[in-house]
Amino acid sequence: MVTKPEVLNFISVRSGENRSTSYRTLVHEFPDLSEEAACDHLKRLWHQRLINSTEAREQEFEFRLKPGESLRDLRFEITARGKARLRWWKKQEQDDEKGEWPW
Repeated sequence: MVTKPEVLNFISVRSGENRSTSYRTLVHEFPDLSEEAACDHLKRLWHQRLINSTEAREQEFEFRLKPGESLRDLRFEITARGKARLRWWKKQEQDDEKGEWPW
């Protein structure tokens, strides 16, 4: 199973290389991921503002689809919020490995 942190980390690496990511890119990188699952990952990350469309968008549609628009036509890159979330996940993982409780 492909996790949200794995997908976001992959998008982060590509963004660092000035390369955007589409659902096709995810399917190619993660062979066990279906096209529908890739779109679902992108949609959730986009709605959480962890990634952003590379195309200029109207403000009201910055983090959602326009009527009749398909997510399959968009490409994405990581946002500052997405980078912060990756750092947070990494810290949580390190704390778990150390056996530290979050409280």
